Amino acid sequence: MNIKVKKVSSPRPDHSGEPVLLSDETIEQRKQKLLKLMKDNELSSLIVYADKEHGSNFEYLTGFIPRFEEGLQILNQDGHSTLILGNENFNKVKFSRVKSEGVHCPLLSLPNQPMNDFKPFHTYLEQVDINTSGKIGLVGWKLLSNDFDDFHQNFDMPAFIVNACQDVFGKEKLVNATQVYMHPSKGARANNNANEIAHYEYGSSLASDAVLSAINELEEGIKETTIGNLLNRDGQYQNVVTISAFGERFEHANIYPTNRQLKSGDKVAVTVSYKGGLSSRSGYAVSNLEELESVDEGYFENVVIPYFKAYNWWLKNISIGVKGEDFYNAFAKYYPQETYGWELCPGHLTSDEEWMSSPFYEGSDAIVQNGSIFQVDFIPVQEGHNGISAESTIALADEGLIQEIKEQYPLLWERIEARKMYLKEQLNIELKSEVLPLASTLGYYRPFLLNSEKALVIDDEK
Repeated sequence: MNIKVKKVSSPRPDHSGEPVLLSDETIEQRKQKLLKLMKDNELSSLIVYADKEHGSNFEYLTGFIPRFEEGLQILNQDGHSTLILGNENFNKVKFSRVKSEGVHCPLLSLPNQPMNDFKPFHTYLEQVDINTSGKIGLVGWKLLSNDFDDFHQNFDMPAFIVNACQDVFGKEKLVNATQVYMHPSKGARANNNANEIAHYEYGSSLASDAVLSAINELEEGIKETTIGNLLNRDGQYQNVVTISAFGERFEHANIYPTNRQLKSGDKVAVTVSYKGGLSSRSGYAVSNLEELESVDEGYFENVVIPYFKAYNWWLKNISIGVKGEDFYNAFAKYYPQETYGWELCPGHLTSDEEWMSSPFYEGSDAIVQNGSIFQVDFIPVQEGHNGISAESTIALADEGLIQEIKEQYPLLWERIEARKMYLKEQLNIELKSEVLPLASTLGYYRPFLLNSEKALVIDDEK
């Protein structure tokens, strides 16, 4: 594979501006997936934890997170649901997408809010109808085992909740069941229907358009905060910290945009993520190869070109049904860790959170699913050089799922087809039919960030 820098048209911003809500039918499908997993794994009930940063499993059926408080959902195998919520979220019980009863628990509220008649947490659990006939699964947000069948007793939720559960139900009853939600191939959230893909494409394409607008405005003298304002869009919730950084990062441990102005030759990093996907670009504020070589000699040949080749290898080789270990090993052979220094999984599932889980790790038996949404994400770390990033988002869909998208969301399908056409005509990247770009900037990388006319393309000329 040969790579060259070529004058190309920029991708077209194509965010719809219209959020797609999850349908009642989708919520019911989600519920039935979970209930089947519970039955198959002899889980009589689930206790699902949530806070602002770790609310996606709770949100999966309820439709919301407890914002700045904590919360629990108790789901029984017969579908009965109860929400335990704090002072400022208890009034949301009636809005839950799955019909739920509610228990008001001030202990889940913010510090020093009124606690009324202070009661230990077990008293609130005792108010809930919880099926104790089988195992009780505690659901946090970490997969503390890669084995789906390993229902162990290490828990990733606050001790005051775990201790109360042990007191009420008995320690022997409790298991960690986070995998029924988040396992990268067997978990309920590992695949998505047409409605869910449309729902998440809203955030993925919003992030993409925001990053595109940000790099289009890069010029000497512009402030990090000005670029930051272009990244934060439409009042939507960012599920990672927004990055707008010029020059050396983390001075005084700061991770947020400042009034620092861009200078020629500066390192540049821009990143934003919404529900459904993250977009990022990192490189240098230069206009041509000569300027790039003057600030980081060898960066273009040793970092940029291998990264772009690996990026395109990833797009060509991702497929429904591939085994995680096989993909990981093949990627590591093509783009060796010992040379390029990447340490994290080469790509991961994305959803309400930016990184849900990944099938791509050494020894993985996870199988890539139809309907999965992936972040194209691997981060080289090469001594003496700046990093590079062109993260973006794709979905995988078989013929049946593609037909559902065409029928239910024709405008989304038009965007997907236009993105594929851009990749083919401008960047010489041809995707398989099952690979659906959820952002117009997939595969688009400017090696000279102050030059908006040129990007990397595949050069297949003999």
